[in-house]
Amino acid sequence: MTDTPKPAGLKLLIQRRFAPLFVLFQAGTFNDNALKNALIALITFGGMLFLSDLPSAIRVPVAALVFTGPFLIVCAIAGQIADKVDRGVIFRWIKRAEVLIMLLAGLGFMLKDVRILALALGMMGAQSAFFSPTKNAVLPQWLEEHELIKGNALLSGFQFTVLLLGTIIGLGLATTNPALLAGLLFVLAVLGWIAAEFCPPAPAPNPGLKVDYNPITAIYGVLKQIFAHQDVLRPWLGIAWFYGLSTVFITTFPDFIASVMGYEAAVLMIVLICSTLAILVGTMVTMAIGNWKVWGPEAIRLVAVGIVGVTLFSLLLYLLPAPTYAGADSGAGEFGPVSDFLANPQTPLFLGAIGGASLFNGIFVVPLQAMTQIRADPKIRAQLMSAGSVLYNFFVNVATFALIGLAALQLPPKAPFLMIVIGSTLVASYAVFRAVKPVERPSFTKE
Repeated sequence: MTDTPKPAGLKLLIQRRFAPLFVLFQAGTFNDNALKNALIALITFGGMLFLSDLPSAIRVPVAALVFTGPFLIVCAIAGQIADKVDRGVIFRWIKRAEVLIMLLAGLGFMLKDVRILALALGMMGAQSAFFSPTKNAVLPQWLEEHELIKGNALLSGFQFTVLLLGTIIGLGLATTNPALLAGLLFVLAVLGWIAAEFCPPAPAPNPGLKVDYNPITAIYGVLKQIFAHQDVLRPWLGIAWFYGLSTVFITTFPDFIASVMGYEAAVLMIVLICSTLAILVGTMVTMAIGNWKVWGPEAIRLVAVGIVGVTLFSLLLYLLPAPTYAGADSGAGEFGPVSDFLANPQTPLFLGAIGGASLFNGIFVVPLQAMTQIRADPKIRAQLMSAGSVLYNFFVNVATFALIGLAALQLPPKAPFLMIVIGSTLVASYAVFRAVKPVERPSFTKE
């Protein structure tokens, strides 16, 4: 660790080397998730025709693939470009593209045309593929090593809060006021573009790099690089599991709440609020204590604490009976109200298990993000970050297809939660093993 004075993490929010990135990232996060979750809500609760011959437990994961598929295809190419071109310039171009995409999405909402919405969502997935490796590669350029945990905590913690706002607003306005939703998406896209114009320079570390525009060979090339850099690969695999289990939660809950618990969409919002605020608390706790020496080099012991907590609370969620609406078996086809959910004696433990798993998930992921940035060679940092994004999107897609498989096999509704418990147990075992005798790893903090 450097001996440079350590300013409070929140001070980064008023500094040019971080504030524009924070604003454009959160604006893009809102738009991504308002669009994605509005589409999911429309086919789950709103009756929009989308693969109508399939049950919603399968249609929702398929809809999610519309975003993650293009992300996976483009990400490896984007990582190469982010090592070849000034990263501040990349931010400006991707936010300009977002303005056009949000105009298209607004048209889709106005016309309630699932084809236009799906096209816009896929384009946002491709656009996000450029942003993800660029953001991860630029942080070590703009922040000191001791600030990386704080910077990642601020980005990730508020990301999930903004994600929640995007989900709630997209869910609420998609069917009631699509014109307002279209306008909001456009305004935030413009705000992100303005913020990008204020980003400081981030010179390319490898301007002579020859970019491979074939997505298959590009993915193979960046994966080959990250597997040759095991110190970077290991934390990325942890991050990949974080996104995989988050996908299981987010994708499972809409149908689980509607079809199994029998409650209306407002209950889904309560569950998402509980989960999101808990993640925010977890990341803020990590920002406050992540640099304590007790956690060992790179806060590896804090990572172990986080994933063990995720495992235990996920097990509790699997074992506890979920609150259900008493009228769900009446055959009336009505969803239970929020008042019934809040009065259900099973609800406090149900929300407590969700909140606990989410809080420790926030603690788990932030140090891992800082590890990948500290350990990556600056000359290929964005490519290694894009390889990590490929890995976590692979996990997300595997998790999504696993959910489709569980639904097709008609396994018990809580089977996805058991899948989280099993996977988290394996990750926790390795994390604890690494935390017992942590090893100081080489770091690259500046180009």
